[in-house]
Amino acid sequence: MGRFRYHVFACTNKRAPEHARGSCVARNAEEILSMFREELKLHAIPQPFRINKSGCLDACEEGPVFAIYPDGVYYRIQSREDVRRVVTEHLRGGVIVSDLQIPAPSETS
Repeated sequence: MGRFRYHVFACTNKRAPEHARGSCVARNAEEILSMFREELKLHAIPQPFRINKSGCLDACEEGPVFAIYPDGVYYRIQSREDVRRVVTEHLRGGVIVSDLQIPAPSETS
């Protein structure tokens, strides 16, 4: 295993407001990232983890997008409750929160 059990990437890509695909920053990604950091501290996840800002994760229409590796799970997280669920169910409990998960492109075609 690598250095971290989980590595969370938060898309903080910003595009012009009129861009057709939108952007995660326009959908409050930075505020949600702050909530994520707060919840991670509150829940004292036992495994080592890391959360980082990232560039575009190429699921712009679904944003704000957060990806969790090594699981390769992409989430659309829009509220503190969504954050809390991902932290407690996925990062702490190891169970993917399927109703917040963004399907892989191959799963939607």
